[in-house]
Amino acid sequence: MIRLLLLSGVFAVLLAAGSVERKGQLPKELKEVSGWVFVNDTTLIAHNDGGNEAILYVLNLDGSIRHQTRLSGIENIDFEDITTDGKTHLYLGDFGNNNNDRTDLAVYKLNIQEVLTKEAVTGKAIRFSYAEQSTFPAAEKERYFDAEAMAYYNDSIWIYTKCRAVPFDGKCMIYGLPTAPGTYKAKRKTYLKTGKRSWLFDSVTAAEIHKKELHLLTYSKILIYTIGADGKGTFKTQISINPVTQKEALAVKKNRKIYVADEYQKIIGGGTIFVVTQKEKKL
Repeated sequence: MIRLLLLSGVFAVLLAAGSVERKGQLPKELKEVSGWVFVNDTTLIAHNDGGNEAILYVLNLDGSIRHQTRLSGIENIDFEDITTDGKTHLYLGDFGNNNNDRTDLAVYKLNIQEVLTKEAVTGKAIRFSYAEQSTFPAAEKERYFDAEAMAYYNDSIWIYTKCRAVPFDGKCMIYGLPTAPGTYKAKRKTYLKTGKRSWLFDSVTAAEIHKKELHLLTYSKILIYTIGADGKGTFKTQISINPVTQKEALAVKKNRKIYVADEYQKIIGGGTIFVVTQKEKKL
């Protein structure tokens, strides 16, 4: 969890490959929204950042709450992203690791229908550690073990890490996990470079794979790649959204519209729902 303490001024949106529309505000219950995902064309499921209650919120497209369910026996240490297999299950990532010192990382497997209808649900844990990490916390130049982004693809969970290395180099490491509950050593598959300016502009905060396209969110932009078998793929386009705010939730609808939300901050506002319409263009 981070509090963004800068960048006020007139709201502006700069676009490279799409148009952005502000669609409304999230309710106060989701002022620290950290992830959401579509489960059908009219329904999003969202959660708050770490330290908040372990609750999933079922939302209409305007952000209004239709239902909420408590996660029994699960603590929100640092929930960061949520994804779905598109069929029966959700996967909720409790792997925020700002200091690169956690030894209790987990993804929780949840039944979609139960989340949509019950007041409380239980989940099964997919616990993991990073095979490359041997010290806790990691050395400053090797701090690649925080994560805020996750996607489902080819019967696997793909985790995209948030760079906290000093000096900052913009590397986003990619890890794969099975979807079966258990305890695993996640091995690094490959990595992407999302930019070298700073964590404020270029660190990854959410992910989704939709129709063989990988979408990565940062505080300042959406990066889109044609996905490869290793979870990486080839860069396709970028959509920049300014000013920089704490954008942490990204979900892609079947019609390819991208729904983005940012956390609310007293100084700069937020809690906004953005809808991005991608422009079709030949590469």
